Amino acid sequence: MALEPKLTYREPLKDEYPELARFSGEIVRCIKCGLCRAACPTLIETLSESEGARGRVSLVEAVLDGRLVLSDVLSERIASCINCKACIEACPSGVRVDDIILAARAELVSRGKFSFFKRLILRGLLKRGRLLPPIGKLASLFQRALLAVSPKGSALRLILPAVRIDKERNLPVFSRRSFREQVPELVSRSPISPAGARLRAAYFVGCAGDLIYTDIAFSVVEVLTRLGVEVLIPPLQGCCGTPVFNAGDFVTARELAEKNLRALTKSNVDAIVVSCASCGLALKREYSTVLGLDTEGFSEKVMDVSEFIVKRVGLDVLKGALSGSRPLAAGKDTVVTYHDPCHLKRGQGIENEPREIIRAIPGLKFVELPESDRCCGGGGLYSFTHYEMSKAVALRKVNSIKETGAEIVLTSCPSCILQLRDALAQGRLSVKVMHVIELLAQALLAPGGERAVTEEFCSVSSGKDHA
Repeated sequence: MALEPKLTYREPLKDEYPELARFSGEIVRCIKCGLCRAACPTLIETLSESEGARGRVSLVEAVLDGRLVLSDVLSERIASCINCKACIEACPSGVRVDDIILAARAELVSRGKFSFFKRLILRGLLKRGRLLPPIGKLASLFQRALLAVSPKGSALRLILPAVRIDKERNLPVFSRRSFREQVPELVSRSPISPAGARLRAAYFVGCAGDLIYTDIAFSVVEVLTRLGVEVLIPPLQGCCGTPVFNAGDFVTARELAEKNLRALTKSNVDAIVVSCASCGLALKREYSTVLGLDTEGFSEKVMDVSEFIVKRVGLDVLKGALSGSRPLAAGKDTVVTYHDPCHLKRGQGIENEPREIIRAIPGLKFVELPESDRCCGGGGLYSFTHYEMSKAVALRKVNSIKETGAEIVLTSCPSCILQLRDALAQGRLSVKVMHVIELLAQALLAPGGERAVTEEFCSVSSGKDHA
């Protein structure tokens, strides 16, 4: 796939590539200095220039100039990007390589380069949000039945290759009931520690929190209500669209985004809280910059749950609520470390807030993770479509975790949790992986780790106790 030398100026083919044309200014700002090479996880693993940030931008530029076509080979190079945003942090010019790559994927999808597997997941399931809970229930029944027959999961692993999942992959089990089926629309109770004027937050749950990692979603409600926050869970919210526009399907992603904007802007709240780094980045930035939607007055309200607790509720209130709690392990401190999700630290600039919460929890010994912000290789669907590359990137993270001696790895994104649990299981390390908010909920709960009595949750909207 040799490039014709760019010896003379060529007028970009803006009419032929409208999505790329939106970011043509970013493309020409790349001076090809190569400082991104040391940061790109896929280039580090493959040593292939075309699988690094600089190489991909050069390929995209050649397409926009008319020197290359959107071939299958080029499609593979564009698809191999994890979207970890490490190149942006390394770039002296701040070139938004992530936006360029996503625009290239959109051009590919518009030309029919969209696999059946992705169409089924993204357009067949995520777009039709109502199908997700019943399908999740069926998946849960199926998984649990196979695990009952074969506790080690060997029966399940025989079937995984049929749905294009590596048979060695460690997968979470879908919840029997979705989170949103089990909670009222508005949850409120008296705070343990007074927080001044009561705050009201809309909780954007996300697909993983709703269908798989429901403990994370319950923990968010548990923690916020204990801190005196009224939590609204808008019923019409759906998938944030991140997996969809990351695959290049901007049309479907815009439909999902517009649905969420309508669902979330109707509520009169102080903040829109998220517990998934990718969901937060989509709502804060990518709805406007990538999908071109008007989010003025909306994106400013979006906050990661750790950001909301530290900046709006206040650390003093949190520490007051934690003052009567017991250490997680009697007689010794529990060693924990923290992995920075790419879409939280580099995407949203949130680094200190999760650590401040961790340090506030009694009975923990916090050890910084070497290269804590190095990508874990997850990338949402990337770890399914590029599993071997994903595993290779994750191995470096596993080795770093070993160095800390941590009993628990904390993070702030369900995608990272899925990836780290699989990587640690592959490495035969018995280290727990949890969301920061899950551990905080445990610390705030009654001794013994039991969840607070359900009668304390009151549905203001329906007037019924949450059962």
